[in-house]
Amino acid sequence: MKEYYLVQYPNSLDLRTLSKESNVSLGQTYNVTQALIRERLAIRDSLRSKLKLMAPLNLLKKLAVFNNFLVTTQIIEYYTPEEDINKFLEKLKRIDSPDYAITGLAGAMLVAPLVRPTNIHIYVKKSEDIEILANQLDLMLVEENGNIKFVVAKSPGIFYGLNKINDIKVISEVQLYIDLFNYPAGPGGSFRGV
Repeated sequence: MKEYYLVQYPNSLDLRTLSKESNVSLGQTYNVTQALIRERLAIRDSLRSKLKLMAPLNLLKKLAVFNNFLVTTQIIEYYTPEEDINKFLEKLKRIDSPDYAITGLAGAMLVAPLVRPTNIHIYVKKSEDIEILANQLDLMLVEENGNIKFVVAKSPGIFYGLNKINDIKVISEVQLYIDLFNYPAGPGGSFRGV
């Protein structure tokens, strides 16, 4: 739910809207907002009782520290013989697939093409979606060192603020930052010629 605040920044938000948008009970929404106020990350607008983030960067860093993508997610690895990541992404946007969103270094490459990823991390909403995508993309299941890595989203909130870049679905920049914060940019994967 805290990610929602960040995606909506700098807008002030009332509890009901926040509860509805983040799909969390009003009571839980209240508890989270109180915690943000106690930590001096947000304040209440006394005129309208809306919550306003005061330290969005601090909140973003706190979320990133406590959400280590590689530790807190289960990754199912596949392999594609396609050596050019851009050709694979073109193939991805042409298929009739379940909901997905690119994250990791491939997501960063799409948002700001300054990195050269060696693999692609793809969020899906449920585990059944992995097999559907793998079949449509002609991927081979491998035990390790796959260059396509599927991740079942821990919550639907992962997909909040989804962007489309060149018709490819990419998670919000907030979630992308959180996922990449603890990500080792070391060698691995097998895409070449990017």
